[in-house]
Amino acid sequence: MGFQEALLLGIVQGLSEFLPVSSSGHLVLGQALLGVRPGNLEFEVTVHFGTLLAVLTVLGGRIRELAAGCVRRDPACWRMILLLLVGTVPAGAVGLFFEDHLSLAFRSPAAAAVCLVATGAALWSTRYVTRGREEIGVGDALLIGFAQAFAILPGISRSGLTISAGLWRGIDGREAASFSFLLSIPVILGATVLKAGGLIADPPDWNVVGPLLIGLVAAIVSGVIAIRWLFALLQGGRLDRFSYYCWAIGFTALTIFWLHS
Repeated sequence: MGFQEALLLGIVQGLSEFLPVSSSGHLVLGQALLGVRPGNLEFEVTVHFGTLLAVLTVLGGRIRELAAGCVRRDPACWRMILLLLVGTVPAGAVGLFFEDHLSLAFRSPAAAAVCLVATGAALWSTRYVTRGREEIGVGDALLIGFAQAFAILPGISRSGLTISAGLWRGIDGREAASFSFLLSIPVILGATVLKAGGLIADPPDWNVVGPLLIGLVAAIVSGVIAIRWLFALLQGGRLDRFSYYCWAIGFTALTIFWLHS
């Protein structure tokens, strides 16, 4: 992988990880269109670590408040930790028991394109919800957790589906997004650690370190921009506006792969 490919895919990963357009779907489609070998383990680990750093950068204040509150035994902070644990369980279970089956989906650009179209439909549906509630309950966390579990499929946006689930429950957009991004921390960290095991066993050559660093920085910077932009959009806009983009990319990719099949 060259520097230009690493820069482009790093930007794509950072933006699409947090904007409701599916990072995994874009990575699968991007690798297919650029002719990059699928399953590039060292690059996937690097850019996922970059998106984790982006979350910690933007939500660092909220995370420190939760940590300090837990030390002070603040019931509200411990309740939020419990809700995050509840929301993490479904995705953890799906990843643990169905990892081999799901890995097949990551090899199919056509499947990722179909899932992008489905993501667009989910985002479109949020235009009809009523929002405004800021307190998240156990039922909300569980539904958001199942949405996150379903988003393991490439092309199904994790942020898009989890925030949509929160909106369907009447939760304020910014609070739903904040909970979604906090919920992404253990998922991204877990995926990075699991993949890093193979990377440690088979470390990359020195000649690929440069592109990896380019991809890492690109994922961090674009991830921070994406998170802050989405918060701003949710304050005054609607999530369904991203549905047009998902449909455009999904149907375009399906057309390209159909013409070349």
